[in-house]
Amino acid sequence: MKRIIIIFLIFSKISIYAQTGGNATFKFLDLSVSAKQAALGGKVYTGLKNDIFQPAFNPATLDSTMNNKLGVNYTAYLSDINYGNFAYARRFKKIGLVYAAVSYINYGRFDYADANGDRHGTFGASEGALILGYTYRIPHSNWHIGANTKFILSALENYSATGLAFDIGFLYQNDKNGIATGITARNFGLQLTTYQGTREPLPFEVDLTFAKTFLHAPFKWFVTVENLQKPDIAFVNTAHNTQDPNGNVIKENIKFTDHLFRHFIVGVELFPRKRFNVRAGYNFRRGAELSQKDERFGSGFNFGFGLRLNKFEVNYAYGNYHYASGTNFISITVDLNAFFKK
Repeated sequence: MKRIIIIFLIFSKISIYAQTGGNATFKFLDLSVSAKQAALGGKVYTGLKNDIFQPAFNPATLDSTMNNKLGVNYTAYLSDINYGNFAYARRFKKIGLVYAAVSYINYGRFDYADANGDRHGTFGASEGALILGYTYRIPHSNWHIGANTKFILSALENYSATGLAFDIGFLYQNDKNGIATGITARNFGLQLTTYQGTREPLPFEVDLTFAKTFLHAPFKWFVTVENLQKPDIAFVNTAHNTQDPNGNVIKENIKFTDHLFRHFIVGVELFPRKRFNVRAGYNFRRGAELSQKDERFGSGFNFGFGLRLNKFEVNYAYGNYHYASGTNFISITVDLNAFFKK
């Protein structure tokens, strides 16, 4: 156990300077990779039963139930942006269970325009990553350790950049009492090539999820603490500024509790052992950062449902990001073992 803690602390120090928001490149790596994850508020690192997409965020969650399963996720994101995820796991005799995934995002088409506003055609922008993962169960224990390697490509108009990133994850899972805890250090690495010669940090972060399944009740709850590497996570939202009687702007007052609660994501899953599931979650940071003063539109709330069949599993989620737009997720998992039974 001491070795596990030491390894984790070493990796958590590599990119400690990385910030949230717009101070890192390849930020698409932070997007939810499945409808299950999104319905629970995003960034859930353990506790999602048989979720083939989950190792992309915490490689230690890879287990034998995912062998020969294929997952496809499509997300209709904000405006005309869309992204998708593909995931597959396979056991090999000599090396064990291996995980592979592809994530991509398409930002749509943009207009070329000169200083006078005259348009001269359009251009596109997209990013993607190939993820390879592996996990190892520590003998005679409930602990698992896993690692991901990510090869990243970004193409924005005629500018491009590549990167290499790594995740290291830990999982404690006790099926007897229904407790699971996952902690992950994600996206530490570097740009291999840059857009215009300026090297930028990757979106490094450290996150922790605690999940509890109640053995005699039809629900499971999740608590995620995100961005542990950055205690002061809140910022002044100009949309929350006010004015005094003299017209002077009064900026939003950020308190200790604002920093504290914006680290938390909470979620609940109803009927986790049944074929039909209902899920809901709340992301405190998203709710605070994307809300508008005097507007009540439920920013930060997500919900969804899932249906498990013999060969397929279908999950849907809706994310309420902003009153101007929401996000739809749909994920399909296929158990290829069911098609090739002898």
